Amino acid sequence: MIDTLRNIPIVKTYTDIIKIVLDGYVKVGKIDVGPYLGAVAWNNIEGWRVQAGFKTNYQFSKKWIYGAHVAYGFNDERFKYQVSAQRILSKQRWTTLTFRARNDINRLGVDDENLADNPIFLAATRWGYFRRGYYSDNYGVALQRELFKGYSQKVSFRYWNFDPTYEFGYFSNPEDINSPILDKFQTSELSIESRYARDEVFLQNDNERISMGTNKWPVISLRYTHGFSGVFGSDFDYDKLRLNLTKRIKTGPLGVGYLSVTSEYIFNTLPYPLLTLHLGNQSPIYSSITYNLMNYGEFVSDRYTSLQYRQYLEGFLLNRIPLLNKLKWRLLATSNVIVGVLRESNRKLISEFTPDGQQTLTAGYFKNGKPYIELGYGVENIFKFLRVDFVHRVSYLENKDTRKFGILFTAQFQL
Repeated sequence: MIDTLRNIPIVKTYTDIIKIVLDGYVKVGKIDVGPYLGAVAWNNIEGWRVQAGFKTNYQFSKKWIYGAHVAYGFNDERFKYQVSAQRILSKQRWTTLTFRARNDINRLGVDDENLADNPIFLAATRWGYFRRGYYSDNYGVALQRELFKGYSQKVSFRYWNFDPTYEFGYFSNPEDINSPILDKFQTSELSIESRYARDEVFLQNDNERISMGTNKWPVISLRYTHGFSGVFGSDFDYDKLRLNLTKRIKTGPLGVGYLSVTSEYIFNTLPYPLLTLHLGNQSPIYSSITYNLMNYGEFVSDRYTSLQYRQYLEGFLLNRIPLLNKLKWRLLATSNVIVGVLRESNRKLISEFTPDGQQTLTAGYFKNGKPYIELGYGVENIFKFLRVDFVHRVSYLENKDTRKFGILFTAQFQL
């Protein structure tokens, strides 16, 4: 039945368009070319950046997925690249083995891994002023398997280094007044992540597996990360523990809510790029996992708890207003709250000067347990796919370059 539907011309056309918009790739035979959203960008470090890439699709192989892209910045005159290979070991108990190598420029406060499902937002982060940019080599391997229905286990290893483009420095030993000041480091880390989602439903499309979420039960994930000193020249030993819970909440006539609660604890004293840089957003694109009026790298912590909540009011109000009800618009409300701590030992590790004596640019931290709060409201289903959010920042309004209010946009397809 699905194959029959997909071969109907109008269905095929619309599914291809939707996939291009959401995924950012255009199918050309056995490969998908893209992501087209990142083909051109401009920032203060690279100047104009051009990028071209591809990934293989189901027609190329039912077991292997290869991908690569190459980019060039006309200002820094440097090539960047990424290559990846994924082997699908089992589709019954979804099992994958992934290899990845990347050399590129990044910005603190933007996590490419967590934002991979939002290519529009990820492309937007390539534009503008990189206040805390850094070059990095990143190599990794990951094995993931669904051990039984609802429970999956992931083991991954990665090596990466940090080479800043801004004024940065940390003491190799903060207890010694003559301690050398360093501005680069490298690290190797092993992560073990367990995830349980009892009634999660997946849509499997060729070589892709997309979660459709859960209906009744929460999704719980626990990740432990250990950094190894001396492995591939790594500079630090450390331990991190992160717990996340997400839950869909039915609220009767008020629609449905989505709650996400996250806590993380970092046990060691480390340079702040290795701590938690909370995900900011300085683009006009809304993202549900970022703090949309927080600047990139504005807050860092070594232990925190965050709460993110979205309430979809569906047709509760607008369906009752004449004329407006014909537009089929739907209201929503959002809130993001985070409380973090940066222990004194990590503050002392930060140097006020770089190794060559320049004043450093440091990240901020939460003061005296005061939470960061932003509240928003919006309208979705405009022209069937457009969403507009109006967001107000409630706390830390005194911080430099603070945005108290923002209007953000995103494209989404929802029933």
